[in-house]
Amino acid sequence: MISKKRILIFFSACILLIFIVYLALSLYITTLAIKATRKLPDSNPASVNLNFQNVDFYSEDGIRLNGWFVPNKNLDTVIIIHGVDANKSDGYILDLMKDTYDMGYSVFTFDLRAHGDSGGKNLGLAYEEKKDLKASILFLKQEFDVQNIVLYGISYGGTIVISNSNLDESIQGIVVDSPFYDLPELLASEVSSRTFIPEFLAKLLKFGIIRSVDFLYGIKTDDIISGIDSVNEFNSPVLLYHCKYDERIPISHSNRINKFLPPNSEYIIYDNCDHANGYEENTVDFNKHLESYYKNSFY
Repeated sequence: MISKKRILIFFSACILLIFIVYLALSLYITTLAIKATRKLPDSNPASVNLNFQNVDFYSEDGIRLNGWFVPNKNLDTVIIIHGVDANKSDGYILDLMKDTYDMGYSVFTFDLRAHGDSGGKNLGLAYEEKKDLKASILFLKQEFDVQNIVLYGISYGGTIVISNSNLDESIQGIVVDSPFYDLPELLASEVSSRTFIPEFLAKLLKFGIIRSVDFLYGIKTDDIISGIDSVNEFNSPVLLYHCKYDERIPISHSNRINKFLPPNSEYIIYDNCDHANGYEENTVDFNKHLESYYKNSFY
């Protein structure tokens, strides 16, 4: 007969083995998920008849960042931040730059770290990119004497801008298109889409991945949420867009963000589009809200 002591040792060994396998998988998947899929810009503002300056600047941790500045007679500037695995020319950004310029404002967009023409190897999961955003604002102020800025973020970029509303006194407004609120909640589907891991396994590994991200890279996902929650202290309204049937980042994320927005903010929901596609499907209405918001922000 097998003794109770041996049974206890066996089960303890099994639990330890499961823990080790779980930890190893979490660490391994984290190293895969943190890598950006670099895609170089295939066009530039000249394609929409804009004269632009190609510029390089550096984040505080030494990452070279590449951007395009389109100066207008009015130096009030909109900074546009792209989404994950995208770049400064992706999606509707070039058309948005043209529309914004035609509204009378200067425009600046750049590649986040590990994207496009910028340096770096790893994603910052909307946490480390605070340094990129800070560097872009400082660059515009120092090199072009820009004093008033509206931040415009798309998807991943939207979370970056709305979680950093208190970053600089020059920020007069924030426009957000399809942001996420809770990274751990979104992580399972994102890990699945970015790696070979099936979604059900990514869900099981979610806790370990979050802890691994903090341990290996110092990325504190809770700080992103607290940054978003503090937007209620921002001294201007926020303009928020989301598509009702967004499958990549469900509208529930923006619904939660909406609860923390400052007074007189506007939340626009479109029911005829998918992820971050509201501008393309509803350009006239989208720009109507945008132009009004810029006018009130750059007073």
